[in-house]
Amino acid sequence: MKKKPVWMFFLVISLFCLVVAIDRIDDMEFHGMRVLPEEKLAKLTESLGRVDSPQNAEELILLDGHGIPYDRDNNLFYVSQSTEGKEYAGTFTAAGSGCVLYLQKDDALKDKQDAIARGHRFKVWFVTENAYAVSELVFTGLPMVCIRSEAGGLTDGYGRGSIVVQNPDDTDIITMSVKESAIETKVNHNSGTISFKLFKNQYDQERDLSLLGMGKRTSWKLYPVYEKDDAASREMVANYVWNCVCSEDTLQKGMEYAEVIVDGEYKGLYYLAPKVGKGYLDLGEKDRAYECEEVLEDGTKRYGVIGDQDIQENREELLWYESLWQAENEDFARLNIENYINYNIYLQAACAVQNSMEEYYVIAREQDGEYGFYKMPGRSKFVFGLYPSRIGWQSVFATENIMEDAEYDCLSGQMDDIAPRTAARWKELRQNALSTQSLLSVAYLCEQRLADSGYIVREEEHSAYGTACDNLHEMIRERMAHLDQYYESIK
Repeated sequence: MKKKPVWMFFLVISLFCLVVAIDRIDDMEFHGMRVLPEEKLAKLTESLGRVDSPQNAEELILLDGHGIPYDRDNNLFYVSQSTEGKEYAGTFTAAGSGCVLYLQKDDALKDKQDAIARGHRFKVWFVTENAYAVSELVFTGLPMVCIRSEAGGLTDGYGRGSIVVQNPDDTDIITMSVKESAIETKVNHNSGTISFKLFKNQYDQERDLSLLGMGKRTSWKLYPVYEKDDAASREMVANYVWNCVCSEDTLQKGMEYAEVIVDGEYKGLYYLAPKVGKGYLDLGEKDRAYECEEVLEDGTKRYGVIGDQDIQENREELLWYESLWQAENEDFARLNIENYINYNIYLQAACAVQNSMEEYYVIAREQDGEYGFYKMPGRSKFVFGLYPSRIGWQSVFATENIMEDAEYDCLSGQMDDIAPRTAARWKELRQNALSTQSLLSVAYLCEQRLADSGYIVREEEHSAYGTACDNLHEMIRERMAHLDQYYESIK
């Protein structure tokens, strides 16, 4: 019998090893989850009952030992990932010993950045001895904030519970920013704003934690991105404007994007910001802060007191402040004039029509028995031309209007030098942080982040997103050019 050549033996062995290797590719792991193709998963579960609407899916899987934000209505998990680099972060584990996790094989795993930007949904299989369920998983480049109420949920907009914050920009990316914490939370159902305060687990001690790198705070707010802002960045750009013009560090404001889930319901895109209070403003025991909340029909302004329950016990300084703008007083010695100049420039640069009438804070700082007064904007939804007018929300007249500022106008009537000082301050800012290119760069960065994160492609109502962004860019250019001419005319 003729012997086969040696090379044929090695060829057979090589082909066998190749087949084994190809088969094992299907049996790899992805950060704690076994990866199998759909046909193998179907065969594995063919004798098991399928649970189509797994109500407890969020209880079956952990990421680095913590729960994962879960949208129950859409059976969809959200996991934050950095859009930088090619490697995913974090390790998935089954919460119980009776469940095995599988990730359905998907070519999208090969390119993390592309999968995130496209909002690609992966399939996670939960397999137990008797049943299985399938959920979807999306990686987002934005932070996630997930609030879970205790039994009974939110009552009249208030409740207690726990919070998970995923920050893709943390050094330890998937480690949750809020550990061993509980929260008291309140939801304003009219505005969609969510307020929460951080506590230790037993609610016996408030705690300061830095969320999304904005400094250690106890109280926080989540503001929904305004529904009329189809560029989803106007308020962020306006916030940048205020921080540019504001000379007092304690009056500057931090704000970051986050996607929010409350009790299993995906709420969408929000801004996370520290709540403005005594701690945030670094107020002393005798300092006061007031919020102008509403302008009544007769022109009277309704104020609330920040940090105190009863405004009647804290009216003295507020009444003195209000009397300043009456003709018989007009003693402006205690006003920080630089602050009022900066505030007026903010109103003009951002077209912040809402902050010209209400939604602003008056801060009274005590020194040697007297008070000095400052202003800062609260939240303004109507920014960079986005406010109601006779032609609709996208108002072209915003580029040619001077925003109303009654208090600044009152100062101008009594102080001959305030207008030239304002013009000089404008020109100084325009040479640096408030240049047209700087404002456009902020807008571009916001847009790029939302696009890279996958948020834009995941939201169907953002199909005209590019046009909305172009409108904002045009608004910035035209507004800045108009204000340059306006301030140039002031001598």
